[in-house]
Order: sequence, then C-alpha cells, then structure tokens
Amino acid sequence: MSILEKIQEKQPLILNLANFVTPQRVADAISFAGGSPLMTAEISESETLVEIADAVVVNIGTVSEKDYPLFLTICQLANQKHKPLILDPVAVNVLFRANFVKRLMQEVKFDIIRGNSAEIAWFADKESLNKGIDALESNLEVEHARVAAQKTGAVIIQTGKVDVVSNGFEELFVETDSPLFKINVGCGDMLSAIVGTFSAVSDDLFKAAHEATEFFGESGVKATEQVENLPGNFVNRLLDKIYQATQEVM
Repeated sequence: MSILEKIQEKQPLILNLANFVTPQRVADAISFAGGSPLMTAEISESETLVEIADAVVVNIGTVSEKDYPLFLTICQLANQKHKPLILDPVAVNVLFRANFVKRLMQEVKFDIIRGNSAEIAWFADKESLNKGIDALESNLEVEHARVAAQKTGAVIIQTGKVDVVSNGFEELFVETDSPLFKINVGCGDMLSAIVGTFSAVSDDLFKAAHEATEFFGESGVKATEQVENLPGNFVNRLLDKIYQATQEVM
C-alpha cells in the first residue's frame, strides 16, 4: 500500500502551530490530501492535542516571544509521545527567529525540517548566496542539505528549482518545480503540512519526505498547466490537483 493510500485509510490528524498568514491554505492542503487538520494557540490543551495527533507541524513564520512556551511545550510533547515533528523555519536566518529556533533545538529534536536554500544553509552553518524567504534561485547546494541533516539529525527538505531531500548520507531529488510556487505566498507552508501528513502514516521519514515533496511538486506542475502560468487561480487549482490524486488511489 502506498503512503497516499495509507493516508486515505487512516485520515491522520495533523496538529499545526501555523502562522497567521496562511492557516486556511495549510488546513485545506491537509484536508484535500486526506488528512484532518487541527490548529491551536492554547498551551493548556497541548497534551490532549498532541496525544490524539498523528504528526505535529510547527511554523515560525509569525512567531513572537510570547509564543515560545507554547512551541516548546508542543514540541517536547511530540518528542515524548513519538509523534513525527516537522519544522518550517521561515526566515530562520533573521536574528530573532534564529535565536527562537536555537532555543527550541536545545530542548527538542525535529524529525523533518523543510526550508529554502537560505534557510537550510543556516542549519548547516553555511552562507547562502541568496537571502530572504524566497531564496530559490541558487544551485542545488546539496552539501548544505547534507550537512544540515548531519548537524540536526533531521531529514532535510531543501526546496528550489530542484528540491533536495537528505538524511545526511543519501540525497534524493525532485525536479517538479513551478514558477508559481515562488510567487504564491504560502506554498512552502502547504508543502510542510503535506510532509506532516505523509510522515504521519510512515515509519520511514526519509521516504515520506521525498514522496510528499514529489506529490506536491507534481500537483503544482499540473496546476500550472491549467492556469497557463497565471498566478491568481494557482492555489485553487493546486488544491484541486491534490484532491484529484487522492481520488485516483481510492
């Protein structure tokens, strides 16, 4: 049974600490892929929600200092309860966010980290030629992904024109990029959510990370063809393609 088929059978519950820019897109991506999205901003329900969740995805896109106790508690519980823990380190190379993530990583272990080349370079303690949250135009920087995986112990997904998935010893590549991913805010957040959904039903997180990235990329390419490279309707078509893929395996 494929991972996508397992998702349809289990309908895994994915707990998200989402940013306040794209929560609807994240929830839709999980739901359309066959999972069940759940969001929280309340620390008192952390243990209950992590207990029932099948995976946890945390996104630092709009964090503030007051969010740290919630993030730490959720992440620690995910580790304790052996739930896959996925980090989306939005603009982690900016000082406050860097310190936020460093503090988390002193206390918890992330299973999968998904970011662009500049973000992954930060985990590798390397300089990227590109800066900002959409630094997607560099070369593969395979070494950065590998070193980041070795340093963090996480599976790394480095997105770009060619996506790199590394466990620190082996790399897999996904060549299904669309230019509309870059200009539609939240596509990375959606991919991280899909990664969480795939990891929730697989014991092989390297395989889950690769297949989720490939699935999302293929859906994006098909959506791009339908909207004729125009960005306004892209996300709706992308969600349609994600949903259609789930129907084909049922």
